[in-house]
Amino acid sequence: MIKYIAGVAFLVAGLSTAAAETHSRDVPARKASVVNGHVYYDQNQCTSGPIAQVKVKVEPKHGSVQIRRTTYSPPKGRRCYGKKFNAVVVVYTPKKGYRGKDAFKTSYSMPKYVQGSQMNYFSDTYKINVK
Repeated sequence: MIKYIAGVAFLVAGLSTAAAETHSRDVPARKASVVNGHVYYDQNQCTSGPIAQVKVKVEPKHGSVQIRRTTYSPPKGRRCYGKKFNAVVVVYTPKKGYRGKDAFKTSYSMPKYVQGSQMNYFSDTYKINVK
């Protein structure tokens, strides 16, 4: 699951200065899983926006988190299909043999689409169920 904001929707989002979201995810044991992603692009011009600067704020107790840069392509039927945009994904890996609940937090920032050097700041909480 990758979040994206495009065109006018991105400009509206740029007006807020902070936001928080909670994500609940079921993930398989013994395997790394992408639990979230961030991609920002201009849907009208099909160009990449800023890359979110993501950091782990609170580490999980029963696994590890990696922040990886990657690319995202909109699915068939969507505007900009076939184009690739810079993206960041959050990858959770449970400890070997662990099954049960885990949690961690990330924070991320990106420039606002307004004059000056203002930034948007966000934080996400993850509630993980390792099956």
